[in-house]
Amino acid sequence: MATNGVGGTPPTTNNTPPTNPTSKDKTANPLASLSENYETFLTMLTTQLKNQDPLQPQDTTEFTNQLVNFSQVEQQIAANKKLDALVAAFGAGQPSQALGYMGKVVEADSDQLQLMNNYSEFTYELDRDATSATLEIYDSLDRKVATKEIPKKAGEHNVTWDGKDASGNQLPDGTYKIKLNLPGADGKQVGHEVRTAGLVTGVDYTGTEPMLMLGTLPLKMSEVLRVRT
Repeated sequence: MATNGVGGTPPTTNNTPPTNPTSKDKTANPLASLSENYETFLTMLTTQLKNQDPLQPQDTTEFTNQLVNFSQVEQQIAANKKLDALVAAFGAGQPSQALGYMGKVVEADSDQLQLMNNYSEFTYELDRDATSATLEIYDSLDRKVATKEIPKKAGEHNVTWDGKDASGNQLPDGTYKIKLNLPGADGKQVGHEVRTAGLVTGVDYTGTEPMLMLGTLPLKMSEVLRVRT
């Protein structure tokens, strides 16, 4: 891995369901509808067996097909209930999982860069050589604050930024956006991947799922590609 730094010091590291659902509720809840249909079938089947003429029984092939079809529905209902239980169990464990990232540096696919204690870093990987490679950094108002030349060879490269603008002034900690200009020999942009890296300083529980906070940059746990100790 090639490293290109520009200074800076790394940071130290209940709602109750209705008892008598309306037809609208049943339409909105396919599982409830399937369950009701299955119970209705069992009632009809029992009545049919009690009342049919033993000398003229129902067509056995059709009878068997009905049993098979509704047996499959019963299995699907059971499988859905088990999946719901697994999802609920996973969701219940997310808060504790998120806390496990505290104090660790994580990498994720993102063009957002978190400047913290005058230090930030990201990794990019080029599919092939570029004729030149330029990094542009923008602030929250989409103003370009810094530009620098970076490695142009194919492969993975790590870049650090100390938060100084084009005039050498120190910029405040916060979230910045990066853009890479990577023209190839054919005039087209070279394919590449960018991964931001940052120290997890907190966890935000205010949304529907816990968010890892890299300073002011929120990150989903599912977006984490690599964890450093």
